[in-house]
Amino acid sequence: MNTNESRDDIVRWIRANHESLSPSQQKVAEFLLKGGINVIHLTITEIAGAVGVNSSTVVRTAQALGFEGFPELQSVLRSQFLNQAKIAQRMQIGSQKLIDDLSSGEPKNQHLLNTVLRDEVQTLLDLPQHVPTHIFDRAVDLVDRAKHVYIIGLGASFPLALNFGIVLRYIRPHTTVLTPGIDPIAAQLTPLKEGDLIFSLCFARYTRETLTVMEVGRQRGASVVTVTDSHVSPAAKRADLALIVPFRLRLYSNTVALFALLDAILGALSLRYPEETRARLDNLEDLYKQFNLLTTDDD
Repeated sequence: MNTNESRDDIVRWIRANHESLSPSQQKVAEFLLKGGINVIHLTITEIAGAVGVNSSTVVRTAQALGFEGFPELQSVLRSQFLNQAKIAQRMQIGSQKLIDDLSSGEPKNQHLLNTVLRDEVQTLLDLPQHVPTHIFDRAVDLVDRAKHVYIIGLGASFPLALNFGIVLRYIRPHTTVLTPGIDPIAAQLTPLKEGDLIFSLCFARYTRETLTVMEVGRQRGASVVTVTDSHVSPAAKRADLALIVPFRLRLYSNTVALFALLDAILGALSLRYPEETRARLDNLEDLYKQFNLLTTDDD
């Protein structure tokens, strides 16, 4: 096993250790490298069938490359390939996967809406495997104990970060959503200090500014929690705790599971402070009335 290469660059790692693999394992490795981003959603059985080997050979290939099993190797491949892929390429592959899912279902279910909903339901059911309850509880504790919570999510993650922050500040008033386009993100981090928390939403392709915010948080003694798509993602490597919601190849990549996870965190926190939360929401309703912001049935 070549120890001079880093597994952070999985392509170079596989190439460096190619000669140490058996002939059948080399076939699997070559298939993974040549397939690139096209293989990141394939199952062990599908890869074995495409290469012409047993499923156990695919597993042993991952283990021979230093991974506990194929899911860990596939996670590293997914992280690197998605980070390098262009948006159009990811959309094309996602569309092809959607076509494959449509064609593989029962005729009565071969409708795009049914297929997408079925996929979302399965993602929700799988979420506890990626976010065990003890990891979830630790995330809630970190948010609860923080002196001030700074939420960062850019690009497609910004609406999620904003919605999460709007609700969180009624439970924990000391909450700031780092918002692009007003002050620079760096200026908004000026008050950040030890005892605070950075809560990031960061998915492939990982934005450099989000990663830098996480690094600054660590440097200043703040805790860092991230919701990301892999345990080996750049965000996970910069966090004290990572909550994993696997990435999907679709034009709109945010999944219902991500909304559900954030909603569960808010729910857990609100149950810790029911009276305070209710009082702040009642105050909000009074302000809405004073500003005449909402319509009524009589309007």
